[in-house]
Amino acid sequence: MPSPNVSSEKVKFDPTIQGIDPAAVHQVTLASGVKMPIAAFGTFHSDWAQDYMKDATVEAIRLGWRHLDTARAYENEELVGEAIREAIAKGYIASRDELFITAKLWNGHMSKQDVEPALDSTLSALGVDKVDMYLNHWPWPNVHTPGCAGNHRNPDAVPYIHECFMETWGEIVRLKKAGKIVDIGTSNHTQVNLELLFRDTDSFSRPLVNQMEMHPLFQQTELRRYMENHGMVCSGYMSVASPSRPGRDRFKEHRADMTEPLIQAIAAHNGISPAKVCLNWAHLRENKSGGYVAMATRSDRILENLSAATADFLTPEQMLAISGDGSATHPGIDANNRLIWGQVFLWPEALGDWRVLWDDSQVFETKAAYAKFKKSFQDHYQVWLETAVKAPH
Repeated sequence: MPSPNVSSEKVKFDPTIQGIDPAAVHQVTLASGVKMPIAAFGTFHSDWAQDYMKDATVEAIRLGWRHLDTARAYENEELVGEAIREAIAKGYIASRDELFITAKLWNGHMSKQDVEPALDSTLSALGVDKVDMYLNHWPWPNVHTPGCAGNHRNPDAVPYIHECFMETWGEIVRLKKAGKIVDIGTSNHTQVNLELLFRDTDSFSRPLVNQMEMHPLFQQTELRRYMENHGMVCSGYMSVASPSRPGRDRFKEHRADMTEPLIQAIAAHNGISPAKVCLNWAHLRENKSGGYVAMATRSDRILENLSAATADFLTPEQMLAISGDGSATHPGIDANNRLIWGQVFLWPEALGDWRVLWDDSQVFETKAAYAKFKKSFQDHYQVWLETAVKAPH
């Protein structure tokens, strides 16, 4: 039960609530032939939720979730491992094999020599001998202090350098060959990152999943279609806009999907919650070809989030109203409302503009190419400071 500092509206486990048959949850078939449940129970946390992650994960498994989304960066893999063991002990699942487990390689472990120890630590913490999907969490090795504020900057941060990334990716592929990973993918990668990766990989070493921010106010339809045309399944995080996300990821420009008038109108008309509207939209869009990640610490909401992947709760007309079709008649509600700016990962040449992380304007093939750009930038920047009437300082 919640501590005195956490509202009972946020945490409440009710053993009388009946779960969903996992077979009723929609699955997608990856290019490898493996079936992946499209609804993934997220284990990313706000500070208050960390204390309840183990119990929430056990409850999620009890209620029918079979896809767990984890990451080293979430600092709770051990808790997820405890939850898996407890779920088995309580008879909610017979073995770990009933679960699809997604894990992620953190930025700070992208050096070639660090990849296998990082994966081994993840496997040990989870108490498993392999993961079903291993994602490269971000496309560059930039790290930040856990729990840092939004103005944190690492002076050693760098942009995407393909030569360096392929060293990391080669290790991930090697660990797949070794049987520690079933399938591999990416997270937060852009189109140019992936164009380079597709160019330099074969069918065995290509990524099969990309996890990316997607929700009704930030749909990324063109990027998603590009990835799916190259054999990737896209899974969306921030799928209900994560209203309890850390403070560093909240800005006055942000809009809340669940208070969007159209989302609320559809919810009222259909007799479901705004969250279920967002998740069912994620389930149904693009011919049910992708997935979503969602996290909750209340039994009713854990169940509701999963049920969104079991049926068509939205009509085709409602889907069109949300997604649009590019016409003036059906514009949709996509507002390019990116919630995760990633500003804590910025490198010096980005000059504090978080959009550089996503717009592919600073992507380099080799370390030498980046070094040349860096030298030119520094020279230009110094002249700018010395001569411009108003220059950044």
